[in-house]
Amino acid sequence: MIKTFQNQKNNFFKLDKEQALKDIQISIEEWNNFQEKNFFFQIFSKQKKSKHWEASNLRLNLFHIHLIWSKKIVRSQTNIKKKEVLSVLMTMKDFYSNISAVKPDLTHPDIIECFNLTSKKNNLKQKKFKFKDRFEINFYDPFNNILGKEMKNIEKKYYREKQIALENIQNAFDFLDQVDNKLHNYDLQEIEKPKILIYNRSNSLYELKFLWCGQQIESYKNLKKIEIKKKLNEIKNTINYFNILRPNLSDILIDKMYKYLMNDNNKSFLHAQKIKSKIDMIKKKFQKIIKFF
Repeated sequence: MIKTFQNQKNNFFKLDKEQALKDIQISIEEWNNFQEKNFFFQIFSKQKKSKHWEASNLRLNLFHIHLIWSKKIVRSQTNIKKKEVLSVLMTMKDFYSNISAVKPDLTHPDIIECFNLTSKKNNLKQKKFKFKDRFEINFYDPFNNILGKEMKNIEKKYYREKQIALENIQNAFDFLDQVDNKLHNYDLQEIEKPKILIYNRSNSLYELKFLWCGQQIESYKNLKKIEIKKKLNEIKNTINYFNILRPNLSDILIDKMYKYLMNDNNKSFLHAQKIKSKIDMIKKKFQKIIKFF
């Protein structure tokens, strides 16, 4: 009975895989036909999208690409450059081809999402994805590790914040190496104090502040020197293994780091949109003035 049920589930998954391969092939063919046309044809053509791709901004040659399974979007990359679209679509086809219909790799976040979409459609039990440890793993990416415009900005922001945070941690380690409980207050004042560390001379305990995107997102108080070093190493490992594309949001610290990065990027995006709106308004007023004369 159990074996029959499992075979039934595999058959459903196999059918969805076969359909995914058919659909991606159609999307590739439609993309090849679309990109062969000249710019003006693309602008006025009704064929500006397919199942896996759609035009975002033809003037800037930007496109959205979607990973599709069981007629649902698994995830997307937005505002990808035109010259990278075919590479992504071909990688996506390869991704579909390599999914095992008999024993799919449910440790892969995209594959387990596909598996669950099939299960949901057929009223079957879904699986939960869990990270094997607290750090992220690099999986085969159906988007060929190509990022859209927004994600590139977020990635740049992440590497900048990562460098700042690691420098702060190293400064804290340097400070701890110099500090000794026997030092006089005058000597302690001569040592350059790190931004993230506060030393309480009265009880020789420390407070550690974790700064990210210019904000304090965590604080650890009343720690001994050995405890501070342990916590610094923990944070350092978290920063180094933080995967911006597939963050382990079940980890509280990583979840906070990710949200601060995304919120900061959204503020920049909204600011840019406001500026663009003002420029568009000025252009419209200028055009009205020209028509008047």
